[in-house]
Amino acid sequence: MSITLKPEQEHLIQQQLALGRFQSVDEVLERALRLLDEQYQEDEMWIQDVRLKVDEAKIEAEKGDVLPLETVMTNLQEKFRQARTNKP
Repeated sequence: MSITLKPEQEHLIQQQLALGRFQSVDEVLERALRLLDEQYQEDEMWIQDVRLKVDEAKIEAEKGDVLPLETVMTNLQEKFRQARTNKP
């Protein structure tokens, strides 16, 4: 396989090598690909979790176990505030 990198990508790799974070270009690329794979796995797990929660919510709604929209919106807004506060 042959890969052509953009100049800024090459610069980033060279920068990482110069800083001593990696010993070779292969190490940089292996790490980048591992992180990409981890991100995709996390995304997939999140999607599955959301689907499960939606299915559970549908069942609860069919039984009549629902919250008023105002309560749901308030809860969501609070979760977004907390997520913003806990951001690294």
